[in-house]
Amino acid sequence: MTLQVDAPSEPSPAATAQAYRVTGRTVAARRIVGLLLVAVPLVWSWRQAMPDGSDVVNRSGLSLVADLFASMLHPQLSTEFLAVVLNAMVVTLVFAVLGTAGALAVGLAGGIVLSDAAWHSRPPRAVRALRLLIRSLLVAARSVHELVWALLFVSVLGLDPLAAVLAIAVPFGAQTAKIFGETLDGIPPGPLLTLRNAGARPIAALCYGLFPPAAPLLLSYTFYRFECAIRSAVVLGVVGLGGLGQELVVSLQSRNWDEVWTLVWAVLLLSAVVDLWNSRLRRDLAVVTCADWSGGQDAGARRSSRAEDRNARPATSRWARASAVVAVPGLLLAWLASEVSLSGLSSPRTRDLTVRLLDEMWPPALPNGGWPALAEAIPDTVAIAVLAMAVAVIITLVIGPWAGRARHGSFDERAHPTRHIPRKVAWWAARAVLLVLRSIPPTVWAVIALLALFPGVLPGALALGLYTGGILGRLVAEAWESVDTRPRDALRAIGTRGWLASVATIVPPSAHHLLTYTLYRFEICIRDTAVVGVVGAAGLGRLIAENLAAFRWPAVTTLLVASFALSVGSEAVGRRLRRALQGSAGEGRNRSGRARPPTSTTGGR
Repeated sequence: MTLQVDAPSEPSPAATAQAYRVTGRTVAARRIVGLLLVAVPLVWSWRQAMPDGSDVVNRSGLSLVADLFASMLHPQLSTEFLAVVLNAMVVTLVFAVLGTAGALAVGLAGGIVLSDAAWHSRPPRAVRALRLLIRSLLVAARSVHELVWALLFVSVLGLDPLAAVLAIAVPFGAQTAKIFGETLDGIPPGPLLTLRNAGARPIAALCYGLFPPAAPLLLSYTFYRFECAIRSAVVLGVVGLGGLGQELVVSLQSRNWDEVWTLVWAVLLLSAVVDLWNSRLRRDLAVVTCADWSGGQDAGARRSSRAEDRNARPATSRWARASAVVAVPGLLLAWLASEVSLSGLSSPRTRDLTVRLLDEMWPPALPNGGWPALAEAIPDTVAIAVLAMAVAVIITLVIGPWAGRARHGSFDERAHPTRHIPRKVAWWAARAVLLVLRSIPPTVWAVIALLALFPGVLPGALALGLYTGGILGRLVAEAWESVDTRPRDALRAIGTRGWLASVATIVPPSAHHLLTYTLYRFEICIRDTAVVGVVGAAGLGRLIAENLAAFRWPAVTTLLVASFALSVGSEAVGRRLRRALQGSAGEGRNRSGRARPPTSTTGGR
């Protein structure tokens, strides 16, 4: 006798349409809410940046800015100065290599601890409590900008290269642990469970069942983090730790514009080489792009699809092999060239200074000016981030569409080859502009902005906006490259004009990518306000720099707590908004009868 159970009936199209019916009033309400979410913060931030009765433009400094850009094509090329530049490039590269290596060590250890897949069963209560403590420490570590970490480490270690390495390794290691843990959890658990059920030891099961399929993703993120470390190593020069950043600040302060441009070209050269190498490596591995690592939950489905596509491509990569061969000797050379010694961490002097620093930082106290000063700095910080994102979005809208590789459809393939030449020229020009914007550190942009503008919210927002525009433009351009062009070709096939077909089919998903990455970068901008604050802009960063310079450690503790709370709050709000956007997109896909793709919580800096 056979027992047959009827399968659940599929809902009719009419029932599905009724269930997901959206009225015109709902659409109008959503648009009004979305408009208010954009307009109100912008208007408030602009009023915060433009106080009544105060001058903003420093007319006497405009001539200095003109002199700076007039000397662009006349850099300092003397043998003595080129030797200084070469040494600064080596120092910057060494800091980035060692900082990335330290972040990788912290990330691997922390990722295994945080990953649920790495544990055979539900851990005991004591282990769960320890994991929660480690997770909280990692959140706190990555919420503080590396420049602030550098200032703290310099207070204990002095101007030791180890301070620069630790300043990169600590926050980057905390972020890497988060990414590695979520990446390991996203790997199909079949091989790992098979090995465990067969009696393999826990470490062996992880080494053979979990890490091999995750290796391309981990390698891709490691090189992406190295690219970020190059930029951070330049920023750390502000506190006197050496490298291209320190030489740039010195030349700017002494107004040696020819030296400034020589150093800028050196930064661009170093950034371009690393950028091209990383892009080629990721393309050969066929796993992820920088947009995927920096897009939060929106990028999870694309990472999964790229990981599946990787199985259909060659398993070896010439660039991956070359990178692996160069990694170990390069790390050894960087260690020898840096003269970094870990003995400084355990020396009696370091222990005494650390104990004294912690004792002086507690209990917290208000900075000079009390609550009014703190209440003024927090809104200024938010205003800088909001206006910076507005500048970055404008840059992205103007340059981003040209910076993405065009995906040609059937109509484009039949076009004459010479028609693609202007598009390629525009692509190279757009990518070069974005590279310049993100390669020059925000501290340098801030010094330039402070030549033309009086200190306050506006110069910090402008400097951070130019820097963030280079990053956001690249991320959005890479995301736009993945937009499906088949709907556009279908409209063009029935006689729709080319520009109208592109607007109707490419703009909606592109706008979703832009909004998602803008929300994510806003969270980063909140932390990056500390960078422009150090060189004289407004916000919590300026107060932190002033109190560090005066050794008012109790006030520094209060300001760090306020910065931490602001970063965590902006991250929570941004995550909720991204989830709402993702849910709206998934609802739209369900209305069209398609399955909602899997999501992931993986996100990178």
